[in-house]
Amino acid sequence: MTTAFRPRHFTRKSLVPGQATASMALPVFLMLQARHLQLLIAAVLMWTAGLNAADAPSEQQLTSARLEFERALIEASLEPLKKQVIELDAIEKQRAAARDYDGAIAVRTERRRLEGELERLDKQLLLIQTREQSLRSAALPDRIPLPLDQAELNGVRREGGEITGWSRTGTGAAWKLPALPPGGYEVVIRYRCGALDGGVLDVREVRFHLSSPIETTLKGPQEKNLGTLKITDGSGTLTLSATTLLKDNLMDLLGVWLIPAWR
Repeated sequence: MTTAFRPRHFTRKSLVPGQATASMALPVFLMLQARHLQLLIAAVLMWTAGLNAADAPSEQQLTSARLEFERALIEASLEPLKKQVIELDAIEKQRAAARDYDGAIAVRTERRRLEGELERLDKQLLLIQTREQSLRSAALPDRIPLPLDQAELNGVRREGGEITGWSRTGTGAAWKLPALPPGGYEVVIRYRCGALDGGVLDVREVRFHLSSPIETTLKGPQEKNLGTLKITDGSGTLTLSATTLLKDNLMDLLGVWLIPAWR
């Protein structure tokens, strides 16, 4: 279980004789949050004990909630801890300037200890973020639909449950991604394309994109895997746009899905 950093009771008076007492300990709420975490877990256990098996949260949900709380606890600890390191650095320089070398050494020792604690918390935060991403990845469905009725249209139109009218280069549709974990995703579309239609479709996220030819569908609507796209911002925008047209229309789009490439 992650607990908040508990600093030593280290006051300015103990380091700088003759100056006003001013505690440099981290805010009390950071130490209390560890207790809050224990109470939260106890409350969850008591609550789940009274639920039917079908209603109780899954182990994955409980793990996710615990990781989220631990991450918030560490993030709340970082800034006050950095502030204390800065204050200690200033006091160390004051002691050295006053030729109180023993005092300066004592302050430097404490500052370095806190810097080590900062490094430890940073590594722990990275570990928690990695575990959170792993949990989100495991919870994804095999196919993630991007509903056509939620697309933002640019020069195309909805017609009978389809998106059509891809009659100029640059026209297309965009979706806001549903907070996906970063990684590779196969982009699959279901479409219909006449003999005189077709061209090239571009699929783009914040940094990366892929292009795929759109061929005639001789036997009616069909699915096509456009390739694997690396998604760097899982809450960003995914855009499909026509880059080349054979004649009047790129295609009639009937559906769009993302498939996690690691499945």
